[in-house]
Amino acid sequence: LPAFLYDESMLDPTRKRQGCLRGYYLKRVFCHIFTGPSSTISANAHKGNKAPKGRMHGMTSPLPRAIAYAAVQAYFQLSSATQWRQQIEDFDLVLFYDRVVDMFEGNPNGQWVEETLIHW
Repeated sequence: LPAFLYDESMLDPTRKRQGCLRGYYLKRVFCHIFTGPSSTISANAHKGNKAPKGRMHGMTSPLPRAIAYAAVQAYFQLSSATQWRQQIEDFDLVLFYDRVVDMFEGNPNGQWVEETLIHW
């Protein structure tokens, strides 16, 4: 998985999921999309005129598929692609989205899932 997904302070080579989906950049992209661009700077930053997408869709807490969507958007932003496409070189964004979702839905009651969602 791409390095930006990880909180580097939590990395443990023996536990591959340790710190996964807690990366600083991923969280900023998620906030930009779902809580509004100004929320990436500060909770007290000037608010825009439009309601954030999370509120528009009734999201009260981060959902696994929303986190996966933000991960795909983050990857695209960091890539050299100049327009949206499913495949960027050898990296398939749909498979990436599915893999992130499967991390949550493959074991929905698992400790990693619970800890990750609490973290968010």
